[in-house]
Amino acid sequence: MRMRPERGVSAGRRRCGRLFSAALLAAVAPAARAAQAAEAAEAASSMRIAAVDWAAAETLAMLGVMPVAVPEFDVYRQWLPQSALPDNTVDLGSRTEPNFEVLAMLAPERIFVSGWQKALLPRFEKIAPTDVATIFDARKMPFQRIRDLAEQAGRVTQKESQAARALQEFDADMARLAGRLQPLQGRRVYVAVLHENGSQAFIYGPGSWVHTVIELLGMRNALHEKTSMYGNALVNISAFAADPGAHLIYLDQGDRTRRAERILKDSSLWRSLPAVRAGRVTAIASFYALGGLPSARRCGNLLGAAMMAQLEGGR
Repeated sequence: MRMRPERGVSAGRRRCGRLFSAALLAAVAPAARAAQAAEAAEAASSMRIAAVDWAAAETLAMLGVMPVAVPEFDVYRQWLPQSALPDNTVDLGSRTEPNFEVLAMLAPERIFVSGWQKALLPRFEKIAPTDVATIFDARKMPFQRIRDLAEQAGRVTQKESQAARALQEFDADMARLAGRLQPLQGRRVYVAVLHENGSQAFIYGPGSWVHTVIELLGMRNALHEKTSMYGNALVNISAFAADPGAHLIYLDQGDRTRRAERILKDSSLWRSLPAVRAGRVTAIASFYALGGLPSARRCGNLLGAAMMAQLEGGR
């Protein structure tokens, strides 16, 4: 006669089997979730995004998502060296008139455009879902807008944690620089671009994120002129005499700056400026004042280094 297993033994085996399965699932689930997260991150990094806006392009690059295309690629590389893009990045032509045929052939999954390109939104949206990067507008809050853009890019690319970390690192970097510049706290400074005509300059003031960066470093902007929507004012060189104690920092933009310097070298007005007479004039590498968080960070580091040199020189 064939023996049948007792019911108690069979039930016990089933319970053990269920417990083993539950334990196995509990052990495997975290690994599965980690794998899914890794796959999602890899998919986000490989998203085909075209950035017609340079600030958006460098913000995406900051998050590890390289745009497949940008306008005026060669000029981008000159103006935003800290936000390098791969050599095979496609050039979309002019920023004001991007090549829509090339853009359509690229078949991006997403497009980032500038706020001033809103009139072209219907054409962009025919190609792919489009996000607008607005930094400068009538509200003149560009510093908050570049922070918003970092978070916006993080959401689109599923890189929220990287965006949050980039913002934290920026804040820590500015605080560190401000600490080193403590002896210069409250010092007034002009940050300018010399006009190649040698008689004028664009000075960054309220309405630019450059103004906010100056304040984050513990200094004060010496400009009191009304500024444009982009936060700068075109003034005569004589305007630098309005604050005799201020430091003057100007961006070296290559050939156009060389032309201005050649004219200013023979200008009695320039030589008579208090900052020039006192040796409180410094040329720094250029930064893109219409850019995003990476450009603002570059600006802070360049200004900080310039003022540290002044401090060490006892001026």
